[in-house]
Amino acid sequence: MVGHMLVIPFIAPTLVANHGVAPANLSWLYMAGGAATFFTSRRVGALSDRFGKKRVFRIAALLSVLPVLFVTHLPDLPFYAMVLFFPVFMVALSSRMVPMQALLTTVPEPQTRGAFLSANSAVQAMGTGCGAWFGGLLLTTTAQGQIAGFGTVGWLAAAAAVLACGWIGRVRSAGDAAAGGAVKSAAGVEVVGEV
Repeated sequence: MVGHMLVIPFIAPTLVANHGVAPANLSWLYMAGGAATFFTSRRVGALSDRFGKKRVFRIAALLSVLPVLFVTHLPDLPFYAMVLFFPVFMVALSSRMVPMQALLTTVPEPQTRGAFLSANSAVQAMGTGCGAWFGGLLLTTTAQGQIAGFGTVGWLAAAAAVLACGWIGRVRSAGDAAAGGAVKSAAGVEVVGEV
């Protein structure tokens, strides 16, 4: 969420200030991106079920680095090129969220799932706020009225995606813990690492 919100709140102001996109035309970018994610999110969910949530998350997170860096270092492009690019950007970012949300539902035991997901929502909201706040601290307005520092924000968002690829390996589901307990009780020894 921090990586998302380092970038997303500042895309529209940067497009308007730095690239001359009319505010009235921004909706076309977001509609194109939203339409693309409508069709791809279910496919990403199916891939997560088939190949594993962690694997799909890692692939999606690494693939999202390029669109994030492109949008934060955006050259002057015609508006139609931005409309064509925005679905790629939105699909890349939403593809990280699908396997992550699926994985989160497996972490708690069924009887504590509601409490866990509520706490997770609070942590996500905190990450959202911190990302937007920190991203805003890194941006400045030039004398010409353009927004400076968006490239730095992009590099930090890319680093957050790479860090998340390592962190995801530490997430254990309730099923992993149950399997570990079963192995321990059967063998009489403690199991260390993944089962």
